Amino acid sequence: YGFPEWCVYVIGTLKVGSALCLIAGLWLPFLVFPSALLIAFLMLGALAMHLKLRDPLKKSVPALVMLALSVSICLGSMP
Repeated sequence: YGFPEWCVYVIGTLKVGSALCLIAGLWLPFLVFPSALLIAFLMLGALAMHLKLRDPLKKSVPALVMLALSVSICLGSMP
């Protein structure tokens, strides 16, 4: 994809960390909105990369689904 190696670790850490915060949001609701928002931004970046690389649509579907789910979580938990 042309990113430096450290970028892979940063993005992976953000994804795992935000997913864990979403789970923790079951007990700490204030974590839900920022975690879902971060996932939405990460998925927008993923979709942008798929478009840039001209990947087939089926490779973009998981990011698109995660974006839709994250946006719906954001809308359902707006402070």
